[in-house]
Amino acid sequence: MGMYDPLRAYLAGQPGDSCTLTFGDVEEIIRRSLPSSARRANNYKAWWANDKTHVQAASWMRAGWRTAGSPDLEAERIRFTRSPRRPRPPRTAGDGRSQVIVRNLDTEVVARLKRRARHNGRSLERELRLILTRAARPDRAALLAETDRIRAMTAGPLEDSVSLLRRDRDSR
Repeated sequence: MGMYDPLRAYLAGQPGDSCTLTFGDVEEIIRRSLPSSARRANNYKAWWANDKTHVQAASWMRAGWRTAGSPDLEAERIRFTRSPRRPRPPRTAGDGRSQVIVRNLDTEVVARLKRRARHNGRSLERELRLILTRAARPDRAALLAETDRIRAMTAGPLEDSVSLLRRDRDSR
């Protein structure tokens, strides 16, 4: 899997014809930091260009998206628009995504969530998606239990690599 494949997958699943992401959103999607050339004033135009010879651009272009102009370096934000050449991919029941409707939320709660989203440079929907995704992650105790379960599958202590190499060398 390529470094920017998660960005391609994210954009491919986006509804509508435009999507604005902060650089932090992109980093969260690809689970690593953007290179400094994406932020540097004298390099960013080339990095964010719709040039399919660059791996990052190839990923968003394969998903049917293009960057719309230059990024806002001060706000660290980039806008993507759906490429007119490719039709929007149809959403199917088996695409691994679900919808949740929450009714009767207190208006103050919604207002706080909107302020939080605006502060983070995200849409309310994106902010709620991040909050719910983080809340559904397994807790530390569950991860440690899984680690113990996997560790129990190994048969005793592992042999030192030096002794394995020595034994291999001596057998020749």
